[in-house]
Amino acid sequence: MKVYLSVPMVLNRSLRRAEVMAEAIEAAGHEVTSPWVLAKVEATPRDGINIFERDKAAAQASDVLVADVSAPSIGVGMEIMAAHSAGRRIILVAKGGSIPSRMLQHMERKEVIPFDEDESLGEDLKSALSRHTTQLK
Repeated sequence: MKVYLSVPMVLNRSLRRAEVMAEAIEAAGHEVTSPWVLAKVEATPRDGINIFERDKAAAQASDVLVADVSAPSIGVGMEIMAAHSAGRRIILVAKGGSIPSRMLQHMERKEVIPFDEDESLGEDLKSALSRHTTQLK
């Protein structure tokens, strides 16, 4: 499956958590379709790419979207909305004690994986991705 990894990129960024999530996706035998979330973030992309169109298209084209919603992120919210509107499977991960937005709390067709430490997240995410190989309708 193609899995879009959605994580905060500027404020509230946790590169280690993103790496753990990407490793879990790949260990479950799937492809991360947003590898740029694991790269250094440049203030202004030099390649002239339209980030909005790239991210929206990739989120909609993937089979699953896995999003870190431990802290608010407008970009993550938009990617979730794009994937949800396209009928994709949505898996949200949230660190214990965090309070995801009410919009996400009320969103139908989602799975939520709570976690305490970044390292413990990997196995739970891998297991969730391994359990279901078809997208939810």
